[in-house]
Amino acid sequence: MSTSSPSPNTSSTPSVTASALLDLKLLNYGTVSILVIWVYEYAITFDDEITFLRDSKWSIVKILYLVCRYLMFPFVITNIFHYLQQGLSLEECKSYSGFDLFAGATIILCAELMFLVRTYALWHRSGAALIIIIVNSTAFLIPMIVILALFNLAVTIMPVSGITSCNEVPQTRLIVWVYVLLVIGETGTRKELSLKTD
Repeated sequence: MSTSSPSPNTSSTPSVTASALLDLKLLNYGTVSILVIWVYEYAITFDDEITFLRDSKWSIVKILYLVCRYLMFPFVITNIFHYLQQGLSLEECKSYSGFDLFAGATIILCAELMFLVRTYALWHRSGAALIIIIVNSTAFLIPMIVILALFNLAVTIMPVSGITSCNEVPQTRLIVWVYVLLVIGETGTRKELSLKTD
């Protein structure tokens, strides 16, 4: 009389395939490559950075620049730990992912605001340019926030032992639409302002 134990139910557990492992390995190589390029860029521009910070007046644009530029340090470093560190728990994966979302969104927002302020300055701070920039930005900002919220809800975070610490599995491709909206919004702002001057 042989008794066989029932096999565990793995239908609800996401499987890690060979292609997913290859993707993770390439992601790790890509992450380290980006880190090296990023550090090199900071090293060759550091003296210009010091001159800018010392000689320029404090303004909203300078604060946006500093946030955008120096929030990259903790953002990239936590991403490196997030992708290369092994054996993290689900709670640690979620905290890394939450910080990545916050820092990434803040960096993109600051960069976008710098673009809009620069556009406004290039159009000699005209009232018409300000109205176009505000209306156009609002029309694209609200859908982008909704898309980012939906994307955040659609991401499953799972620890993968022995390969990498965490794997974020997006259930949708919504994030692409945020970048599409950014490009359309910036192009639309530029086009509307050029039509205004013609």
